[in-house]
Amino acid sequence: MRIDTRSMGRLFATAIAALLLGTPSQAYYHYIRYSGRTAPFTAIYEKYDLSSGTATMVPNKTVTFFVGDPGPAAYGPNDSFGSVLSQVKQALAQWNAAPSSDLRVAFGGVESPTQQISGTPGGDVVFADLGPGVLGLGGATASPALLNGFFPILHSQVILNRDASQSPGPSFLEAYFTTAVHEIGHALGLQHTWTGSAMSQAAVRNTSRTRPLDADDLAGLSVLYGKPGWAASYGSFSGRVTFANNGNPAPMASVVAISPTGPAISSLTDPNGVYHIDGVPPNLGYLVYVHPLPPDAIAGGEGVRVPSDLAGQAFNPAGGAFTTVFFPATLDPLQATPINVFAGSVIGGVDFRVQPRQSTTTYNVYTSSRLDGPTRNYGYPGTMEVTPAFMNSSQNVGMVIAQASAPAFLPNPQSMTILGGFATATITSQVPPQVIPYPNQPGKVVAYFNPPIGAGVGLRHLVLNFGNDIYVLPGAVNLVQKGAPLITAATPNADGTVTVTGAGFGPDSTVYFDGLKANATGPFSGTDVLGSITVAPPQGASGQIATITLYNTDGQNSMILLGLSDQVPGQPANGQPTTYTYPVTAPPQIANMSVASLPASSSAAVDITTTNTNLVEGQVTVGFGSDDVTVRRVWVLSPTHLIANVVVAPNAAAGLSEVSIVNGFQVITRADGFQTLPARAGLPFVALPVLNADPTQQTIYPGSIATVYGLNLASPGALLTLNDVPVGLQFVSPAQINFFIPAGFPAGPATLRLSNGSTSTFPVMVQIDSQPPAIIQVANQSNVAISGVFSTTNAAAAGDLLSVLVSGLDPAVVNNQGRLQVTVSGVAMPVLGITPAANGQFQIQFIVTQSFGSTQVPVVVWVDGSSSLPATITVR
Repeated sequence: MRIDTRSMGRLFATAIAALLLGTPSQAYYHYIRYSGRTAPFTAIYEKYDLSSGTATMVPNKTVTFFVGDPGPAAYGPNDSFGSVLSQVKQALAQWNAAPSSDLRVAFGGVESPTQQISGTPGGDVVFADLGPGVLGLGGATASPALLNGFFPILHSQVILNRDASQSPGPSFLEAYFTTAVHEIGHALGLQHTWTGSAMSQAAVRNTSRTRPLDADDLAGLSVLYGKPGWAASYGSFSGRVTFANNGNPAPMASVVAISPTGPAISSLTDPNGVYHIDGVPPNLGYLVYVHPLPPDAIAGGEGVRVPSDLAGQAFNPAGGAFTTVFFPATLDPLQATPINVFAGSVIGGVDFRVQPRQSTTTYNVYTSSRLDGPTRNYGYPGTMEVTPAFMNSSQNVGMVIAQASAPAFLPNPQSMTILGGFATATITSQVPPQVIPYPNQPGKVVAYFNPPIGAGVGLRHLVLNFGNDIYVLPGAVNLVQKGAPLITAATPNADGTVTVTGAGFGPDSTVYFDGLKANATGPFSGTDVLGSITVAPPQGASGQIATITLYNTDGQNSMILLGLSDQVPGQPANGQPTTYTYPVTAPPQIANMSVASLPASSSAAVDITTTNTNLVEGQVTVGFGSDDVTVRRVWVLSPTHLIANVVVAPNAAAGLSEVSIVNGFQVITRADGFQTLPARAGLPFVALPVLNADPTQQTIYPGSIATVYGLNLASPGALLTLNDVPVGLQFVSPAQINFFIPAGFPAGPATLRLSNGSTSTFPVMVQIDSQPPAIIQVANQSNVAISGVFSTTNAAAAGDLLSVLVSGLDPAVVNNQGRLQVTVSGVAMPVLGITPAANGQFQIQFIVTQSFGSTQVPVVVWVDGSSSLPATITVR
């Protein structure tokens, strides 16, 4: 993946170019156009329309992606269409969970290849023959007309390889998931960056399943779709890049704000050399540097499209190569000026005067390390070379191997520096820290470092100094404190659970069956040498053989020791992964649907029964095969019974579409199972979902006020009932009704019926939830409370396991943990488990994945989009 393969982004092979007809443009890692050809330049974005009442709007601010049926034409061993769907579903969920974004991203199931074109903006995932080394493609078609200051995206598409046995497949590999995340980012309106994030080109990308999105990705998405006031929680940088010899601007230069032990966030300069970096997490002591784009960055290589004006005339893509430099003007990162960023602040005047060069010194550098299989130790004399580079920070010496992806070449650097307290390694030193060229392998070097005391865990950034130029690789080294995990056995139990045994497990470990997480039924037990975790497998297809992978939050997984993760090409796999075989069962089927057709501009609850299924809440997706027909929520009532709230868009095209149910890995379809009919004049339309009148809360509960939006809702004699009981109306109009949820109303799904006085709606379901949970305390792994205390003694650090004690949590969340999220300063943290505590309370365990510079930050627990009040902790 990191050597001779590249994700081409929006650069499409000729054979499939007609699939995407848009003409994207670029700056600030978005597809944009400029309103004019002279400064100051105003960026006009291509993005989905989240407004209301327009022909290009995205219903419910949600872009739904459907996957083309029947899927890939070929699979690797133990792979299947259900497994491919599981990876796509999880990749979409990452973008959907971005906390500062107003855009929601949904998996809609499968669609027929003959499905008619819908009138609603949405997305597709399809499969095609891709060129050699092309991992995937992604892009969008935007409207040619300017609307409300931007160009609305009308449709987007992700293209994956028809041969899923080829790289990045098979689909159970982490690389398949990270590739899907990357291509979906393109489809949402993001271009490449060079920060190691999800949207970085493949050669320098350093994301993982446990860290699929980085701060750079979240900033880029939020600039397009940020919630109101989102920027107040972040800082910004601005400045200008010009050439020192003539004062001319340096267009499309990449400016990066990088924290020595935290994230990297970047932007590209406009045609006048001006840049603006938004979405910078505060208080991290950033170093800022500027570098030229690599030679393969523009279309014809990695697919970045240059900006154009409103007439479609492209700007000059680049001003030429120049020397990479840290602010204010140094090649040495240890001499760079650190800049503290505070929430809501804009740090201006971070300007650069760069020295032109004939060509870039190097590009597309990647790192690797040696790994010894029997001891699971990183470093010399390990028998395996794996990428990215891992270093055990608890050992005295660690190693980093560097080289460039062909056709780029890495000259021997004079020195190499890992940011965050490491001493610089030099080529003249005879002892660590030192740089040594590989014998008989020009373009490849190894550096040995002494990790500083307290180096901790997490990604660190690497600077290579060539004397007259530097190269910076964000996220080049992953610090860990133990070896890679290895699964030795997976033992089925009588109760249907599976006990996974091996080495390198810990409390932060999660087990995946292909692309789906298996919920742990108990805590990790054992030691690093031999431990076990018991899990409940996701629902599987008949006779399916699922590959089991264990992931740790430090970025390691059990494929590394098998040689099946990202690795240096030419090295064979060292073994086969552990698998689990599902029992053979009768084919699942859709037995009955209460509603098989609906008119445009309508909504209804569709009652569906199935046979030979074990439907599980949280694992079920129901789709109707068209962007015009969206499923807003699914309730699983029994293993063979569910109800889905369905909305047919006002501009829906009449015709037939495919109905699908994806239950874990089971894929159940009914061809042409649903019919969209022409709209019925005067029919009242409930535009689901029913919302809390308080915009800060995403659920409704007894005592709250709920809001129904729609059309033709009210006339004299309007009546609204929940479970056939009339409720009080606070506000009534043809487009909106506010009503009271009675105190003591039982939690769970309730049937809503509305009569506007002359005509009734189709019945729909509405979920009545409990009130949001309340945080009692946040504690460290020793169960010492750290919330509300500003103290470095009681502070948390990156890699720490913390627990949140809450009251008022819906017990059903324990078996559907996807409903719950924990954020620290707005950044989602991996939730490891939820366990009952005394007095009806619950403990939520999570990992802190990044530093916050020894500042106080809020911890918030979210359930179904509604938040607790924050608790404050200090994070070093």
